[in-house]
Amino acid sequence: MILKPVGMYREMYRDQHGDLPSIADAVTRQTLPDHAEIIGYLNNAPAGFDVMESVKHLFEEGRWIPGGSSLNSDGVWVWRQDSIEYLAEQPLEVPADFVNYVRANDYNPPTVDASDTFYDALLRYF
Repeated sequence: MILKPVGMYREMYRDQHGDLPSIADAVTRQTLPDHAEIIGYLNNAPAGFDVMESVKHLFEEGRWIPGGSSLNSDGVWVWRQDSIEYLAEQPLEVPADFVNYVRANDYNPPTVDASDTFYDALLRYF
């Protein structure tokens, strides 16, 4: 099983995951008409891996995001807790495949089969 990352950037990982895009390249002028619903979807995912730590905010010096490296997933896509904050607050590009998937699910994350295979795929991004 391979989960597709959304809102995840190499700057979140300090020299790991060089395969991820740079957050600088994700800046856009586009605003999705259903932006609030997509953020709601990200917040309501049923499965994840919680981490009790705060991470530095990538845009605001001196600001920290509690549980920022915690992982969330809908069984197809994976994102971090701090990803939600960045996507909610910054004009960042959201993959069209993800947007189409969320819309097809009527903005309701599906139930995830939380198997060992799923958690192995999820932890690839920890």
